[in-house]
Amino acid sequence: MKKIALALLVSTFIYAGAAFASPDKTDVATGTGIGQRIPQFTAQASDFSGGKPKTVEVDSHKTTHPTIYIFIGTHCPATSAYAERLAQLEKTYEAKGVDFVYLYPNSEDTSGAQLAFHDEKKLAGKLIDDHGARVARLLNAQRTTELFLVNKDGVIVYHGAIDDSRDPGAVKERYLISALDETLAGKPVTTTSSQVSA
Repeated sequence: MKKIALALLVSTFIYAGAAFASPDKTDVATGTGIGQRIPQFTAQASDFSGGKPKTVEVDSHKTTHPTIYIFIGTHCPATSAYAERLAQLEKTYEAKGVDFVYLYPNSEDTSGAQLAFHDEKKLAGKLIDDHGARVARLLNAQRTTELFLVNKDGVIVYHGAIDDSRDPGAVKERYLISALDETLAGKPVTTTSSQVSA
């Protein structure tokens, strides 16, 4: 997995200043912790739901569906290892009303490379080119394949890894699947966070 920090890896990216929309008024505190409403951001995204990509706007405070925000990279070994599982998760959970939003924060991932990767890996979720890592910085995301699951009200209910092993045959804990199933059933998420390993 790639560390999202300038000083640690050659493949890292530079944080750039960015202005974010003011959060809507809400009873739930805004932040990146479990039980907090995800910070508000807006971004242009490529939407693949109709086959041919079209440009749409993503607003983290206007979602009405459970949404997974996942940071990935075209050159990240972990992303490549998880791509097939992500495509399968989409097939299962998009039909249940879950939105998938992929954010590419690494500077070496050109727009063309991102589109090609999405196509090659058969990912259907929305694609955000996170120029300057503005959303990664806002959410304090540290690694690629790190993700945030929010419920239909935009409240973070799970943060961390997809599961506990890059090797699909060695997986023992399916964190994201468990969190999704509990969220969709209206139950509290049992395991709310996990470590995204290097």
